[in-house]
Amino acid sequence: MIVNLLFLICVIYLIIQVAYLFLLMFYKKKTFQPLENYPEISILVAARNEAHQILDCLESLNQMDYDHAKVEFLIGNDQSTDDTQQVVEQYIADKPHFKLINLTGNEHPQTKGKARVLACLGEHANGEYLLITDADIQVNKMWAKGLVAALVQQKVDLIGGTTLIQTNHFFEKFQQVDWLYFMGIINVLDALKHPITMVGNNMAFSNKAYQSVGGYQTIPFSITEDYALFKSFRQKKYQSSHVLNSETLVFSSAIDTFVGILKQRKRWLVGGWDLPFIFRSLLFLFASWYFVLPILFFFNWKLALLLFIIKCFLQLFQILMIYQHLETKPKHWIAILLYDLYLFFIIPASGIYFLMPAKTVWKGRQY
Repeated sequence: MIVNLLFLICVIYLIIQVAYLFLLMFYKKKTFQPLENYPEISILVAARNEAHQILDCLESLNQMDYDHAKVEFLIGNDQSTDDTQQVVEQYIADKPHFKLINLTGNEHPQTKGKARVLACLGEHANGEYLLITDADIQVNKMWAKGLVAALVQQKVDLIGGTTLIQTNHFFEKFQQVDWLYFMGIINVLDALKHPITMVGNNMAFSNKAYQSVGGYQTIPFSITEDYALFKSFRQKKYQSSHVLNSETLVFSSAIDTFVGILKQRKRWLVGGWDLPFIFRSLLFLFASWYFVLPILFFFNWKLALLLFIIKCFLQLFQILMIYQHLETKPKHWIAILLYDLYLFFIIPASGIYFLMPAKTVWKGRQY
């Protein structure tokens, strides 16, 4: 009886994996088409203790293929205790299109963290469209044009691009595969007209719609501020979309510690608890595989091994399809092939960490 139940859960999970693969195969890519005339934009960057990496972010933004006369770069320094302010001030000294805003901590007391920084930056933004990225991100030269063109051509008010992880060490390669897999899920659900969220380090929206929802200063605080903004836009009936192409691709720094990954995942799970019931159920089913299959292994290891092999092949083709849509080639084959083993370790650990009574810690603050 127990074996039958475990087997049923695994089969349902694999059916969903097959469906995901077919959806990726028939995913209609939103190809980049340049605009004849690009509008004025504001690029918002929230920074807290990013002295060691914000220079790369600013340099990549400065090198974008976008008329600088139509761009303002707004950097919000969220009470950094390192040299973030000095690094930024030195870099932008001869760049009038960049502006640094230092927060005191007293702004918009009804919110906090990154949401508060973005609320302040939004008040200074004059662009027709606002683009958001993080201080640990490096954008590609076509990033702004890719997001703005998609907003205009798809006639939506909120759009998300694709984020991948930069890798230097073996452990970080699994993070890149993990993000790639997650971005594929977001885009497939969006194509099915069931968008679930935005990724706060790579999104853009119209200033008009943002002001209509009241800005971050009026949006109920959430530790996942990107999902809170997405939810507010959807409640106001504004349309959103995602694009899975190379033009909107950005690269994020990897988290270099195991505890850091657990903290990040706990933050996501805390924010994701507000998702509609059907998506929370899918998350639960996804996680259950990594608990159910090991138990099944003790009852019938041959069956469990067969199911595991099937899952690995499905997952391999899913990942290859996402790389194909991004017009890039896989680089970390060992991480791709061992990805599910990584998840067998990280997902149970994340579940345990999520259930621990300790508060969520992010960027040195407790929430």
